[in-house]
Amino acid sequence: MTVRRLFVSVSLPAVLALAACGQQEKTDAPAEKAAAEAPAPSPLAETPAPAAAPARAAIRTNPGPDGSQVDLVRAQVTGNVLTVELSYRPASTKTEWVYLNADEVSVIDDTTSQRYGVLKDNTSQWLAAPLQSATSNRLSASLSEGRPSIIWFKFPAPPATSPTISINVPNVSPFDGVPVQR
Repeated sequence: MTVRRLFVSVSLPAVLALAACGQQEKTDAPAEKAAAEAPAPSPLAETPAPAAAPARAAIRTNPGPDGSQVDLVRAQVTGNVLTVELSYRPASTKTEWVYLNADEVSVIDDTTSQRYGVLKDNTSQWLAAPLQSATSNRLSASLSEGRPSIIWFKFPAPPATSPTISINVPNVSPFDGVPVQR
């Protein structure tokens, strides 16, 4: 192929595309045209902070310590592990703290009445967060400026034949008959 024929075969589609753009520009609404003509943001401009993840809907809400509210936002089995996630909401805008001992939290299989405690990993660390330290069973969460705080735990999963569980957390009314997501 000669250079001229190569140039024509490469440039012809580009010319047709530009011509099509020109036709499209004539039919665009003025607002769309203005948006298209707006200067591109500078690559040095500050990138906006990502939006906060939307809060999950509560499965159930129970009263907690000192007038707080505790939302159960997740009770889900993955493999052989049940994850329970709670969201503590303070009663006021002042900073409050929540303290729990992982060995005092449990799940009861409503079908068999079997009680399960929080799991530990192979280094004997509790599978829960936020722990005060790697060797501690104590969890602590700050409810500062009226914002909720998430606390989660992992338990052995109840059998698939057990559709509901009850969740027991110190200083919180029990979450009874909670459907397990699988």
